[in-house]
Amino acid sequence: MSADTESPWTPAKFLGQEVLRLREQRGWSQAKLAGRAHMAVSRIGQIENASIPATLDNARDLDAAFETDGILERLMVLVLNPPVVPDWLAEFLDRETRAVSLSEYAPMHVPGLLQTEEYARAVLSTGLIRNPRNDVSAQVAMRMQRQKILRRNSPPALWFVLEQSLLRRPVGGPLVMAAQLEHLAVMADNPAVHLQVIPESIGAHPALGGTLIMLAMPDGPNLAYLEGGSIGQLFDDPATVARYGLVYDHLQAHALTPSESVAIIRLAQEDMIKMSKTHPQQPDVIGADWTKSTRSNNEGACVEWAPKWAAANGIVPVRDSKTADGPVLRLSPAAWAGLVDLVRADG
Repeated sequence: MSADTESPWTPAKFLGQEVLRLREQRGWSQAKLAGRAHMAVSRIGQIENASIPATLDNARDLDAAFETDGILERLMVLVLNPPVVPDWLAEFLDRETRAVSLSEYAPMHVPGLLQTEEYARAVLSTGLIRNPRNDVSAQVAMRMQRQKILRRNSPPALWFVLEQSLLRRPVGGPLVMAAQLEHLAVMADNPAVHLQVIPESIGAHPALGGTLIMLAMPDGPNLAYLEGGSIGQLFDDPATVARYGLVYDHLQAHALTPSESVAIIRLAQEDMIKMSKTHPQQPDVIGADWTKSTRSNNEGACVEWAPKWAAANGIVPVRDSKTADGPVLRLSPAAWAGLVDLVRADG
């Protein structure tokens, strides 16, 4: 990808763009918003262009002015605790926000723009995608924020070609996957979204092996983006972009029609619901917020549990804090309370 002078994607920039969008949607000047949010006009400009990021109090005041029910306050998790975003991904995210159309081939998992929050949490908490310096909740919030392009007054045209096999992979468990498949079927009715599935009977094809995204830009050359494992790359060379464009055309030609694709998605959803009944699973603890016990010490006795997850699921997960990737013991609330009482009695 050729170098340019545009600033990379950042959480603060994303929040600023959202403030600008909300203000313009209402036909307000910066001065009018400043009056409603009890801020200086210059502060509104700083937030919108991300020269000085918003504070949590700023976000709350703006939510009150826009009557957006805490959306901007929740988005502040990205600004206050930004995930580690590699340069290549930041560059792609910046282009994604400005593209007039996006065409994505997804071989392994549901595209990020179409993921539910629970599915995204499961994907981002496992494998090579996970960065130990990242907070999973911040990564999920970033992914959900990306989906705001779907809710614009004039969203980009979005084309998605999915492998049938990914519809049958119970990411996050059967119920999470069933909800994800329901979301896909609903999104297929969105006028801006064109969704197709490549049946498994097609076999090998030129794009097997990684994600391919074609971006049509309003003010520059079109782009091709390839991602595999934990790295991606943007291409703007016309010949390269044209070659990958032909690959995408090939994929669409071999995919099912949109109506046939929705039927396949619904069948996969039914299978997930059946699986959840015949093979019930414990709720997934991926992405839970862990708290170290006050009884832990520096001599090897280090126990931690996830209180918020326990309150939501009625099961108390416990693990050794020294081996975060190790086994998790699941206790009933009564058993956990008994264990705590025993430890306290032992001093």
